[in-house]
Amino acid sequence: MEAKVVLDISSVVWNEQDFNANQIPYYSLASEFIIFLQAFESCNQLLFVARNELIHEIRGQFPYSIPNSAQLVTFKRRALQFLSSKRVVSYNINNQNIFSVPNICHNYYSDTLKVEVKYLLSEMHNAENYIFCTFRTCWQNNSNLQTNNGNSNTHKTIIHEDTKPTIQDYYLKHIRNVFEHNEKHDSNKGKRKENNEWIYPLSCYDERKKDTTIPQQLLDVAKLCGDEYYSYDTVNQTFVCFKNHQDNKYHGYDEDINNVPPQIKNTFHK
Repeated sequence: MEAKVVLDISSVVWNEQDFNANQIPYYSLASEFIIFLQAFESCNQLLFVARNELIHEIRGQFPYSIPNSAQLVTFKRRALQFLSSKRVVSYNINNQNIFSVPNICHNYYSDTLKVEVKYLLSEMHNAENYIFCTFRTCWQNNSNLQTNNGNSNTHKTIIHEDTKPTIQDYYLKHIRNVFEHNEKHDSNKGKRKENNEWIYPLSCYDERKKDTTIPQQLLDVAKLCGDEYYSYDTVNQTFVCFKNHQDNKYHGYDEDINNVPPQIKNTFHK
């Protein structure tokens, strides 16, 4: 199950005047942001929501507009890498008069960036299940972000700080696809035909030990095609197909290579 993350833009575009007056909170923010990136990168089914125009505008803002300083080199490099990630998904402009509580469209933003943040707010307001990620340095209370155009929507908000749960914790509990074995695919039963249907075993799972580590690892890196996820088991040299049977729970089985979609074969270079 994929989920989409909206980032608090003030975490990557800073108020230069405020920074010059008091730099310590921004160095704390930089540390919090690195923790967020580490968590995000470990969650394969999370996507980052941003238009190319928004990303382009961010790159021209402070602190990216200043020469590198020793304290900010890692933050700036990692932030720009994140903005260039293949896990960025765009959206169409929906120019509605949306405002947020608290306000996340700050006065120090450039005029173009303010417009882009308004587009982002409109996208959030009209979509479902977007997760808003912010940081304790930017967010002074524990409330969820709300968007409003006469109708109010509340968005799950995760506030990152050094000692608190991150997006990774939320992902593992609520979003991650979870392997749950179906005994009809027991490896010791082999390939067989039942009720005129071929049933395939799951070779990577030993039903006697009930250890889900390997199939869960395969599911974590599986690629979606249609309604199924596919992965490649290098030990048993077979594709594995994962099918959803309840909420975010999936069972798997070895898939005949002739039944594997061509785009999946290309993805795994098979």
